[in-house]
Amino acid sequence: MRNTRAKGTSGAVSVYFIVATASLFLLTSLLIDFARIAAFRKQAELAVKSGARSAMSSFDPLVYAKYGLFIRGGEAANDIFQATLEGNSPAEGGGEFAFLDTRWERAEVTESRPLAGHDLFRRQILEEMKYKAPIDLTIELAGRFKGLSGTMKEAARTVDLLERMRQAYDRREKALDEAYDSQKKHGERAGRRAETALGPAGGVVSGYSDYVAKREEDKSRRESLRRWEEERRKRLDNGEDPEEIERDKPEGPRYEAEVAAYESRAVAAARELGRASDETRAESNGFVSKAREALARARQANEEMIAIVEQSNRADGANGETSGDAMEAEHRHTMEELRKSAEDLILKPGFFSDYGAEIDRQYADGVSLAGELSSYSSLIGSAPGSTGMGAALSAGETRANGRLSEFSGSYGSGGRVVAARLKLLEDHRSHDDERKRAESEAEAEWQGAGKFLNSFSGLSGSEEDQAGFERVGELYKTNREWNRAEEEAVRGNRNGDPSQGRDEALTSVNGLLDVLEGAVEGTRDQLYFSEYTLGRMSHFAPSSVKNLLGASPGSLDVHAQETEYILYGLNHPSGNIAAAYGEIFAFRLAIRTVEGLIECRTMGHPLLVLAAALVYGITQAMSDMGALLNTGKIQLSKYLKVDTYYTDYLRLFLLLHGGGANPTARTIAVMEHASGLDFRGAYTYASGEGTASIRLWFFPGLLKVMGKVGNLGGTIKGNRYEATYIADHSYV
Repeated sequence: MRNTRAKGTSGAVSVYFIVATASLFLLTSLLIDFARIAAFRKQAELAVKSGARSAMSSFDPLVYAKYGLFIRGGEAANDIFQATLEGNSPAEGGGEFAFLDTRWERAEVTESRPLAGHDLFRRQILEEMKYKAPIDLTIELAGRFKGLSGTMKEAARTVDLLERMRQAYDRREKALDEAYDSQKKHGERAGRRAETALGPAGGVVSGYSDYVAKREEDKSRRESLRRWEEERRKRLDNGEDPEEIERDKPEGPRYEAEVAAYESRAVAAARELGRASDETRAESNGFVSKAREALARARQANEEMIAIVEQSNRADGANGETSGDAMEAEHRHTMEELRKSAEDLILKPGFFSDYGAEIDRQYADGVSLAGELSSYSSLIGSAPGSTGMGAALSAGETRANGRLSEFSGSYGSGGRVVAARLKLLEDHRSHDDERKRAESEAEAEWQGAGKFLNSFSGLSGSEEDQAGFERVGELYKTNREWNRAEEEAVRGNRNGDPSQGRDEALTSVNGLLDVLEGAVEGTRDQLYFSEYTLGRMSHFAPSSVKNLLGASPGSLDVHAQETEYILYGLNHPSGNIAAAYGEIFAFRLAIRTVEGLIECRTMGHPLLVLAAALVYGITQAMSDMGALLNTGKIQLSKYLKVDTYYTDYLRLFLLLHGGGANPTARTIAVMEHASGLDFRGAYTYASGEGTASIRLWFFPGLLKVMGKVGNLGGTIKGNRYEATYIADHSYV
C-alpha cells in the first residue's frame, strides 16, 4: 500500500510538470514572435522613412545651381526607394542566424506637389532668401533712400494742394472771364446798336422844321389850286376865254416828294429805334443771366479754394512736428510755407458782392437805355403830319444821346466800368502769363521726354528674340491658367498731361517708399521675391541700352532681360525695357519735382512755383536718364548725394509690383523656357509606401486568431506577418 501511493503521486507530478512546461513554452514562443514583430515593425518603418528621404535626396543639380530651388531629379525615385529598403534588410543566404527575415513584398513612391504651383514656388523662394534678403535690402537699398520718405510725403501734400488750387483757380478765372466777356459784349453791342439806330433819327429831328414849312407851303398851294378850280368853273359858265382863265392858274404843291421822303425816313427811324430798344432789352436780360451764372460759378470755385486751404491747415495741425535732420526740417518748412502761400490765391467775399452789384447796375442801365430808345421811337414816329414838335424832338434826341453816352462811357469799348473791372481782374493775375509760359515749356519738355521713351519702340529685336518672347508668353499663360490666377490689369500708358504725369509719379514714389519701409520693418513675401528675382534673374544693363539706342548690335533675347519681363510681362523684345525706363523716369520726376519746389520757392506766386518746379523736374529727370545710360548711376538728389543704380530701381519696382500671381507665373515661365523643364512635372514632394513581411516561427494560426480580437498592426498571411508603412518627405 505504501509503495502504490508513492508511485501514483510521482505520476501526477510529471503531468503537472509537462503542462507547466508546455504553457511556459507556448508563452515564450508567443513572446518571441511578438518581439520579432515589434522589431520588424520598427525596422520597416525606419526603412520606409529612410527610403523616402533617399528618394528626395536625388534633386536636379542644374535647377538648384541656377535658381537655388529643389525639384526631384537624377535616378528614378522608385529605384532609389527600393534600393534603400533592401539595404535596410539583412541579406539572405549569408550563413548567419537571421532573427528577422524581412522580405519586401511591394514598394512604390508617389511624387506630387510640382514646383509650378505658386504657393509652393513662393515657399521655396522664402526658404532660399529668408536669411539673405533682409541684410541685402538694409545695406544696399534702405540706406540709399534713407531720409527721402518724409520730404517726399510733404512734397506730395504740397503739390496736391497747389494742383487742386490751380484747377479751382483756373475754373474761377475762366468763369470770371465769362462774366467779364458777357459784360463787355453787352456794353459794346448795346452801344453800337443804339448809336446805329440814333443816326437816322438825328436827321429826322434836324429836318423837322424844313419838313413842316414845306408841308405847310404845299398845303397852302393846294388850297389856292382848289379855289382856282372853283373860280374856273364859274368863269367858264360866264363864257370867259379858257386860255385867259388858264393863264391865271396858280402853281401847285412843290415839295410832295421831299415831304414824303421825310415822313418815310421818320417811320423807318422810329421802327429802327423800336427794334434797337427790343434787342437791347433782350440782350440785357441775356447778359445779366449769363453774367450772374458765371459769377456764381466763380464764387463756388473760390469757396472750394477756401475749403482746400482749410483742409490743408487742419492736416498740418494734426501732423505736428516730425523727427528728422536739419535739412529735412528746412525742406519741411519750405513745403509748409508754399502751402500757406496758397491762401493768397483766394479772393475776398467783397470782390464777388461788388462785382454782382456792378453787373446788376449794368443790367439796369441797359434796360434804361432800351426804355429811352423806346420813348424816342414813339416821339420820332409821331413827327410825320405834326407841327410844333421841334422842341420835343430835340429834347428827346438830347436825352437818348445822353443816355447812350453815359452807357457807352461806362460799358462800351474802353468804358470806365469795364476798364476798371479788367484792371481788378488783372491785379490778381499778375503772374498768370509767366505761369502759362512755364506750363507751355513743361508741355514741350514732356513731349521731349515722351520721344525719348518712345524711342524704345523702334527696337524690335530679331525674329529669334520675338519667338523667344512668344514662347515664354505661352508658358506664362499656361502656368497662370493652371494656377487659376486672374489676368492682371493692363497698366496705363504714359499720361499726356505733364501735371497729371507728375502727380502720378509722386503717388507712385510715395507708395514705393512705403513698401520699402514696410519691407525693412518685416513685410516678408514681397521683399524676398524682389531680392530673389534680382539675385537669380538677368537684367538689361544701362550700357546695353545705350548701345541699342546708338544703333549698335545687341541681343534683345528674353533671357537677357528676365527681371524686366517678370515685372511687366510685355511680349515685345524692347517693351519691358521701355516700361522699366518709363518707371525710372517717373521716379526721377517725382524726386526732381521736390527739388524744383525748393529751388523755385523764391518766385513767390504759388502757381508759378508749381509750374516752374514741373519744368525743373522734367528737365532734371531727363538729365538723370542720360546719366544712367552714360555712367550707370544717378545721384539720388541734389540734397542727398548718394549714388543709385539701375538695380536699385528694379528692386523697388519688384517690391511694388512683384510677388503676385502674374509675376510668379512669369518667373516660372522664364525658368521653364531656360531649363527646358515643365514645372508641372517638377515634383517637390514624395510619399513612399512599402509593404514588408517576416516568417513567424511559432503558432501563426494562434497569432492570426489573436489579431482578429486585438491589433497586431498588420495581417497574418500563411506563416508570415505583413505590414505596410508610408513615409512622406518634401523640400519645404
